[in-house]
Amino acid sequence: MDIFFADGDGFSTPGTQRQNVLVINKFVENGSTTLSFADESVARLGVNLSNAKGVTTADVNADGWVDALFCNAFNTDTPFLYINQGAGNPGFFNMESATRGLTTLLAAGGAMFGDIDNDGDLDLLTNANYLGSGSGAPRLYLNNGLGFFTENVAFAAGAPSKSTHMDVQLVDIDNDFDVDFFGANRASNAGGNHYLMLNNGLGAFTDSSSVIGATSANVYEADVGDLDNDNDIDLYFVSLSGFADGAQRNNLIPSNTLSFTNQASLGADDDNEIALSDYDMDGDLDAFIGSLGAREKIWRNDGGLVFTNQSTAMTAVSDSTLDCTIADLNNDGRYDFISAQGESNSAQWANKVYLNVTGPLDTIKPAITATNAPASAIATGPVVVRMKVRDQVNDDGVDFVSATGRYVILTAPSAQAISINAGAFAPASVSISAGTTVTWTNNSGVNQNVGSTTNPYDYQSGTIAPGGTYAHAFVTPGVYNYSTSLGGFSGTITVTGSASVGTNIRAGVGLHRFSFADTAGGNGVELVYECEFRDWRNNTKISESGRVTLLPNTCPNPTLFCVSKTSSSGCTPAMGSSGSASLSAPGGFAALGTQLEDNKNGLMFFGTTGQNSSPFFGGTLCIGAPLHRLSPKNTGGTGACSGALSYTLAEMLAQPSGGSLLIAGQTVDIQTWFRDPSDPFTVGLTNGMEFQVCP
Repeated sequence: MDIFFADGDGFSTPGTQRQNVLVINKFVENGSTTLSFADESVARLGVNLSNAKGVTTADVNADGWVDALFCNAFNTDTPFLYINQGAGNPGFFNMESATRGLTTLLAAGGAMFGDIDNDGDLDLLTNANYLGSGSGAPRLYLNNGLGFFTENVAFAAGAPSKSTHMDVQLVDIDNDFDVDFFGANRASNAGGNHYLMLNNGLGAFTDSSSVIGATSANVYEADVGDLDNDNDIDLYFVSLSGFADGAQRNNLIPSNTLSFTNQASLGADDDNEIALSDYDMDGDLDAFIGSLGAREKIWRNDGGLVFTNQSTAMTAVSDSTLDCTIADLNNDGRYDFISAQGESNSAQWANKVYLNVTGPLDTIKPAITATNAPASAIATGPVVVRMKVRDQVNDDGVDFVSATGRYVILTAPSAQAISINAGAFAPASVSISAGTTVTWTNNSGVNQNVGSTTNPYDYQSGTIAPGGTYAHAFVTPGVYNYSTSLGGFSGTITVTGSASVGTNIRAGVGLHRFSFADTAGGNGVELVYECEFRDWRNNTKISESGRVTLLPNTCPNPTLFCVSKTSSSGCTPAMGSSGSASLSAPGGFAALGTQLEDNKNGLMFFGTTGQNSSPFFGGTLCIGAPLHRLSPKNTGGTGACSGALSYTLAEMLAQPSGGSLLIAGQTVDIQTWFRDPSDPFTVGLTNGMEFQVCP
């Protein structure tokens, strides 16, 4: 693991602008014997100075490589977005803020990427009223799927104005499988000191800030995680009361009402940062605190929100820690502590690593805490499944858990029966194709059970009464052993064929979104899937297999009409589509504008009153009034005619009037408009496309 540092002077006013920092871990190059780091900031990032206050990472353009965003305070710079050059030059970055839509100077100190509108790409939410910047609202930028961002101005207009916004968390607070926005503020604010805005699943938010419990006005940071293992998200604040740290318990489970209760306050130092990690590997998250005190702090959680002080486990160093995080830097299975320094005591301004040399190894698998999957879906897909995962590290959404979703689409049912007899399985050894569901029936006359003995699979039937059954679907080719502990005998299943791999993003804190595309030409009758989660230590958890019934696509194919306007570069811009316009999976359908001028602002507008053909900016308006505009986006691209725009049905539904217009059976006409500066009218237009909204 390498480390980014956001170095930038100034408390509430700008100080010296400093180089954005990337230090490269040389542990592997050293033969995995000596931990050392090399500052390769300029070589890998270029010379870029700013008043940076925070840095966050994600694969924003879905190319498989980690990108980075530096948050710059005091309205001196835009956020700095670094795009990883990838396979040809891994770990070297191009700073592409301007070309990717981040062009506004902001007072930003924190940001996070997440799938806010549930369309399968990572959007960006950043604060814009950091210390000394007065009151204001955070900013939301929507991703076009290729890593180009367009500000959703409606979000800032609808967000409450609060002062001194320090932090951003995108996390499902209300357990409805979309990412909400929580943000801590170092101030007293009307309607609640801190931000809590609940997402409707399509990127439209409702202000619920008053739900957060009372805290002091000294909060520099709060982090989120399930601190009592009841499968809802709790909060942990520095300076919960005065300068004392402490947690707020989320009462959603079991009360079914979102509210928070302050827990006991802890300590009394003016602390700055929190990182959550399982210090003692007992299965719950403990709190590591970056402190201005005589040493950093560890508060050990008993799993029920009762914390005891374990800070003597940290070497005593009196420094002014402003940020901290957790990572296994020397690959020994123990999580280390990293601190970033500043403020007072300049003799201790060196950033530090505290190695975990005697703590327990992480041997705990990620825990799947909830799954959201449709019972049925349109066969042309894609089918979206979301899962929540908890692991032993959770710092600002970083948990080091990678995920893979594997699936099979069957064009005919595939089943295998196995009898549990008095002394053996019958048959004891079977060969099946990937995607087959095996059903065990207990014919032994006594209680039995079935459980996997092939790691990392850990499915267990529980007790099967005489005459009862248990079913499990097998997705991935391989050899699987299983047994019954009650009967004392075993069996083997050999799975042949192949499985496909879906796409996956970490949609928010602990929330993964899997998308399984159609591989059967719309002829599938059942999708069978399993999802694998692997942490940094390679502890692996594989979900129970899931099955989704696939239904024929009764939606007519979209049709094209009207005439495109040839662009100044000779492009013939065109409408197209992907997926099926189904209300059951609105993120799976996209209207596409292609062959557009590259790197220009554009948008789509749609109507429900029929087709049109009238002069419009030197071209043809193809949509009947009234027109409904979607939020602008950047077309991206690397040359003439390479630009593109994409809008999902989910985005159309999220448009203020979309939800009331786009009902099942509704006919929709849609067209793309984009900037073409060299055209006499400075406007480009595609043809029109008509589609029908299906259930």
